[in-house]
Amino acid sequence: MALFCAAFEVSTRTSAGPRVTAGPGTAAVVAPDDDCGYATALLRQGRQPVAVHPVPRPIPSVHAVRADGPYVRTVEHRGSLRQTVKALRALDVSAVVAGSAAGIELAERIAWHLGVPGSDPGAAPLRRDHGVQAAALARAGVPALRGVRTTSLAEALRWAAEHPLGDYLLAPAAAGVPVEAVVCSHASGIGSAWPAMRRAVARHSDDHHLVLSERPPGREFVVNTVTRIGLDGLPEHTVTDLWARTHTPDGLPARTDLLDRHALLTRALTRYTLRVLDTLGVVCGPVSSRVAFGAGRTPVLVGALAVPGASLADDALRAATGRDRFADALDAVLAPAPGRPVSAPTGRHVVRVHFRPRAGGVDPSLGRVLRGLPTVVAVSTGLRTGASATDTPVGAEVVLSGGEPRAVEADYRVLRALEREGLFPADRP
Repeated sequence: MALFCAAFEVSTRTSAGPRVTAGPGTAAVVAPDDDCGYATALLRQGRQPVAVHPVPRPIPSVHAVRADGPYVRTVEHRGSLRQTVKALRALDVSAVVAGSAAGIELAERIAWHLGVPGSDPGAAPLRRDHGVQAAALARAGVPALRGVRTTSLAEALRWAAEHPLGDYLLAPAAAGVPVEAVVCSHASGIGSAWPAMRRAVARHSDDHHLVLSERPPGREFVVNTVTRIGLDGLPEHTVTDLWARTHTPDGLPARTDLLDRHALLTRALTRYTLRVLDTLGVVCGPVSSRVAFGAGRTPVLVGALAVPGASLADDALRAATGRDRFADALDAVLAPAPGRPVSAPTGRHVVRVHFRPRAGGVDPSLGRVLRGLPTVVAVSTGLRTGASATDTPVGAEVVLSGGEPRAVEADYRVLRALEREGLFPADRP
C-alpha cells in the first residue's frame, strides 16, 4: 500500500547517536550543490571543508552537484561506505553535514559510522520525503495532510475517489525537487497533470514517487530551525526565522515575507513545528519546514527538508536578524567558533519577490529601473546587469529590505507595475 498511513515502515526513534561534541578541525560536506554555503562558512571560522561527492553523481535535486569549490580536499564516494569513512577519518573529519537534499541520507550514514553528531540514518526518509513525513505524523497523532504516496496513477485516482474533496494537490514526494505542485479540482485534472509531473520529477530526482493529498488549508509558511544535542543528550530545537508565503490564484509563489518571531501567529507555528521535528527524528542540524495554517485550523506540515533553507535573501536575513544561516547550522555539529558575534535583530523588513517562470530575457531599460529601486538589495542572475536571455532562471527573484515597511511595500508595487509594463519581453503580444 502507498497510503500515508502505511507508506513506509521506517524507524522513528529519536537518537542522537554518539553524543560527541566535535572540536575545531575538518568538516565533510556531502554532495554540495550551487546553493551550499558550508565551505565558505567553515573557512571563515578557520576550519577545513572537505567535499564528499557520490560517484556516479546523483540526479540533482535543485542545482548541479558541485565538482569544485572552496574545498581543501575532495573524497569520492563510490559505493563503499567503509572506504569513504576510512578516507574521512584519515583527514581528521570531526563533523558531517549534507550539502544538498541529495546528500542527506549519505551524510547521516557517514556521521553515524564516524561517531560524530547526526540523526539516525535508518530514518533518513523522514527528513526528505513528503509522503513518508505525513505517514509518520499521522501515526504519532500530529496533524498532517491526508493523501497517498505512489508511482501509480490508478492508485492515486482510487484514493481521490475514496476521498472526495474540493481540491487536491499533486506534488513530488522528494523534498527539494524544483517542480511546482499542481492544484487539481477533479479526477480528470489529476490525470492530465500526472504525466508531465512524472517527467519533470524524473529530470531532477531518482525517486519518481508523487504525492496526491488534500489541498493544504490557509496560507503557507516556512519555518527554519537548527537542532543541537543538549548537555542532557536530548535534542534542543531552535527556530531561527519564519517566513509567510503568498501565492497567485494559480498557485505560483508571489512573495515571501520575513515574520516577527514574537507574534502570536509565529508562536503557534513554532509549537507545531517543534512537534514535527521530534516526530521526524531530527536530533541534529538544520531543517526547513513548510507549514500550512489557516484561520480556525490546526497547522499541518506540507513538507520538511533537512538542509539549510538557503535563498537569495540570506544576506538580507543576516542584516535583519544577525543570523548567518550556514554558521548557525555548523554550530549544531561543531563547537562554536571563538569570537562568534551574538545575533542582534535590527527590525529590518525583508520581502522576497517572485516572478512566475518564463523563458527569454529582461527588458534592459526596465531592468535598470528595477535594480535602482531604493530597497532592492539582491536580484537573481537573470535580472542582473548584462544578463542574456539564456541567463534567466526558471523563476526570477528580487529581494527587498529596509527599515521602513512603507518604502518596501512601495517598491513592491513598482516591481509589479514593471512586470505589467513588459519587464519580461516574452509576455508581450
